[in-house]
Amino acid sequence: MVATGAVILVLLRMHSAEHEVIVAWRRLSWDRLPWLLVALGAEAISLLCYAMVQRRLLRAGGVHLTRRTMIGLAVAATGVTNLVPGGSVPASGWLVGQYRRRGVSLPLALWAVLAGGYAAAVSVLLLLLVGAAVAGLIGVWEIVGCSVVLAAGAVAVVVGVHHLPELTEWLQRHHAYRGLRLVHRLSARAAGVMRFRVDVRAGAAVLGLSLANWAMDVFVLIGAFGLLGLPIPWGSVVFAYAAAQVAGSVAPLPGGVGFVEGGMIGAFALAGTGVGEAVVATIVYRVVTSWAVAAVGSLVLVIMSRRAPGGQRWPDAPDAPDAPDAPDGGGAGPVQFPSSGGQPVGRAGGGPEGGGQLGGGGGGEPETGPGGATG
Repeated sequence: MVATGAVILVLLRMHSAEHEVIVAWRRLSWDRLPWLLVALGAEAISLLCYAMVQRRLLRAGGVHLTRRTMIGLAVAATGVTNLVPGGSVPASGWLVGQYRRRGVSLPLALWAVLAGGYAAAVSVLLLLLVGAAVAGLIGVWEIVGCSVVLAAGAVAVVVGVHHLPELTEWLQRHHAYRGLRLVHRLSARAAGVMRFRVDVRAGAAVLGLSLANWAMDVFVLIGAFGLLGLPIPWGSVVFAYAAAQVAGSVAPLPGGVGFVEGGMIGAFALAGTGVGEAVVATIVYRVVTSWAVAAVGSLVLVIMSRRAPGGQRWPDAPDAPDAPDAPDGGGAGPVQFPSSGGQPVGRAGGGPEGGGQLGGGGGGEPETGPGGATG
């Protein structure tokens, strides 16, 4: 919040920007309240898409968690992202821990989080490219070239991960010892994790849901302009949004605070939108997507911490008869933005009671129940 205030104060030192902010803020009216509902609804759909990405990836490994559980986890994890320093790393670890409490093997839990993050990265880069093209910031040949590079890079990463042994042999033949050491290190740490796969259809669905997740956030930004009665900059809104997400992803601060605001306002200014209008719309956007989500996510996180994965409430008295040992909150070191509002769910398939291991091969590791390891 301090960084956000610094960015805004610097901009307000410009007399023209100060005047634009005051004029834009005075346009706020109850008559435009439906635009706030548009923004809130779009944010809710965005969180739903994020939850469905993770649910599909877990299903690829043979684990089926309910929609209610996944939505709770998504809300809580996103809330943590906006509260805890370190970006998505702490939230990712937390999410892995929550999956482990629900009987998901560690390799599958890690793979789902990593694959979801990869899909999100590809999606936001694609959105940035589309936004720059719509804003007229790059020409036709640049669009084609960047599209080819993005597609080739995305495919190369997937193919390389799926063929680490073959890649090792190729590097040995070509005496690329520096690259060989890196691949060996990746192979050792990713043993069991990269055994999971999604077919083309499921992969396309995951990428589509990831794109929808980002796209719904764009509608939150559009709703911010509508709520203020400002003309919606259709040509630059996608570019400004994507640029802000890229800027925020490199900041080890809660929710990318300061970097997201600065990236968004700067991108709008680059595309020709008034600075004052961009500042006010960005504030409204962040209130919905950061502060409101952090508040709701925190509430869901508290509720989840008081419930066992099976839905029963953890007893207050630790020595109560037949009471299960309370877990450590599912916190597994680095966590994926705690958006996990773990709702009551049944035991995930493949655990000891499920009679075997996860489908798709979770590295041969038996599943654990709610009282098992938290990752």
